[in-house]
Amino acid sequence: MALPPRLEKELEELRREHVLDIGEDADFVTVIFKNFPLGNGFDMSHSDILLRVPKSYPDAGPDMFWTDPNLHLAGGQIPQSAEAIENHLNKPWRRFSWHRQAWNPSVDNMHGHMEFIRKRLREKK
Repeated sequence: MALPPRLEKELEELRREHVLDIGEDADFVTVIFKNFPLGNGFDMSHSDILLRVPKSYPDAGPDMFWTDPNLHLAGGQIPQSAEAIENHLNKPWRRFSWHRQAWNPSVDNMHGHMEFIRKRLREKK
């Protein structure tokens, strides 16, 4: 599997702190952050996080993220904009339909996208 060069470099950097599984389909590189810490406010302390990164990366960036389908807020509610369950890699995932305002390939990268996800998870709504 030949990853876009910049994506490959950034994933290598992210592997210093995370266990990653990487796969691909026709249009996307699928990156799973294994056992990602969610912080307080959820009914689980960790979940795998799935990202679908366009093969045209960095010209196009990742959008949304997916978690364990059983993830809920601590009170049992479904997180805002996370109602959909989708299948990727032959298993169900809870889609967090949260989108960045814009993707600028000259400054945005996978590290920033992971910070966007961490921020979203801290909001707990």
